[in-house]
Amino acid sequence: MNRSCTRFVIAALLGCATAQTQAVPMRADLSVTTDESSGRSFDADFSVSPNEHLTFNLGAGHSSGSDQTADLSGTLLNAGVSLHGERAGIALAYDRFDDSSNYRSATLGARGWVAAGDFEFALLARRRDLSVRLTLALPNRTLTRDVDFAALGGGLQVSFARGNFSAYAMAVQYDYDDDFDRFVELTQSPQLALRPRIEALLGSFITQAQGAIDRQSGVGIEQIFGRHALGLDVSSVHDAITDSGSVSVALTWRYTQSARFDVSVTGGMVDSDQYGDIGFLGVAVGVGN
Repeated sequence: MNRSCTRFVIAALLGCATAQTQAVPMRADLSVTTDESSGRSFDADFSVSPNEHLTFNLGAGHSSGSDQTADLSGTLLNAGVSLHGERAGIALAYDRFDDSSNYRSATLGARGWVAAGDFEFALLARRRDLSVRLTLALPNRTLTRDVDFAALGGGLQVSFARGNFSAYAMAVQYDYDDDFDRFVELTQSPQLALRPRIEALLGSFITQAQGAIDRQSGVGIEQIFGRHALGLDVSSVHDAITDSGSVSVALTWRYTQSARFDVSVTGGMVDSDQYGDIGFLGVAVGVGN
């Protein structure tokens, strides 16, 4: 009898735990992107909301830049937390791109927003830390040196949503420290033998924002048609090393089967001052409970 009661209690507890787990909103997004210059990326992102005001995000992936970046390839990691209500919210996010051989970049970002009618206004703050490995050919030896520099950024984002239509515009500007100037001087040294060409990252949609950018902006719109949606995004980044930029245009079609499953296809082109036009294509799948 006691054994039967014990089994009943355990079964009841497991049932309650399962019900609570199923009640917690969770979502996973998987995406694959490729471009004409041999760039590739794979990303997996997960989110969970313990309650209606709190959301945690975690993601990982791998990306490789274009042929012009000397086979620069890295692992992507990101994490974030968002505390939000009906009319205001704040979010913190961290992402890291790590090519263990010669380049690392990490970004810590904060976003605070307030809603007013159909509009949402957000303040953006970011800190970027970058590390580049240089190889110098000295008269008697070859020297490998890691050069670190950082940038602080701030910006604004405005969003609008009414019915099945939404739009946004954003801009961020960065200010680099004195170590960045020393890095630029080393890139112009006659003793420089090898370095990753991080300025070429902006030539690919996959790595467009991973380099030493000092400005970025974007605008976008989306219209929903029942289960289908069409979105258009235009973004621009400017490289601080070469004083050149690139503009990307992306068109996205999304089909939402239910709250548990959706799929999207994104295609477009990046036009950069130094590397010309490069087309790209991506597919993403989202599942949730």
